[in-house]
Amino acid sequence: MEAKITCVILDDEPLGQELLKKYVSRLDFLELAAVYENAIEALGKISALRPDVIFLDVNMPEMNGIEFMNTFSSNYKPYVIMTTAYSEYAVQGFEYDVADFLLKPVTFDRFVKAIHKVQEKMRYKNPVSASINPAVTTDPNKQFLLVKENKKFMNIALEAIICVEGMKDYLKIHTLGKSVVTHMTMTKIEELLTRDFLRVNRSYIVRKSAIKAIHGNTIELSNNTEIPVGTRYRDSIREIMESGTL
Repeated sequence: MEAKITCVILDDEPLGQELLKKYVSRLDFLELAAVYENAIEALGKISALRPDVIFLDVNMPEMNGIEFMNTFSSNYKPYVIMTTAYSEYAVQGFEYDVADFLLKPVTFDRFVKAIHKVQEKMRYKNPVSASINPAVTTDPNKQFLLVKENKKFMNIALEAIICVEGMKDYLKIHTLGKSVVTHMTMTKIEELLTRDFLRVNRSYIVRKSAIKAIHGNTIELSNNTEIPVGTRYRDSIREIMESGTL
């Protein structure tokens, strides 16, 4: 299981806190470490928690978000996602190299984009750990797929996927530990998956490295599932086998 991205919410408005808490709970790879409504209260505690991400409100009493960022030590620089109802703070915020700036009221899709920016920064800051929290993009080198099951979003490691089963407008993604059902078409997921995945019939896409054996026109996967190869896909699979790239 991939490491989670820990985060802290610092916002003096209860409604702002609750909205961000709800959004964090929807993303399976995020872990909420704490919520604070006062920057003074959060000072020592955040340095002890050392979260990966801080959702930081700008306009707060006693100490505002900009002043709060000035307290960070040189050996701890969290990714800051600023939140405010006042767009004029955006320029000042980006001068501090914040990960993103969210204008209230924050929508969920905009929240997800901000998290993706953090993941991208993590990947380039620490390439050795890129497999932990890389960005979810159509990059062929990506390591995770962001999908929605019921009302919750989750990151699935591509290397954990054994195969994808099409069920009309839904997909069942079979992984090493469980299966996830999501509303998506086979065409769409083909666009999102990397070259390590191969369409073998109308209803199945398999991970090449999960193929254990090929018996005639049947593929046996690492979980012992046997999948027939569709007629229109046999030539491409034969070419891959002959080229030794399977």
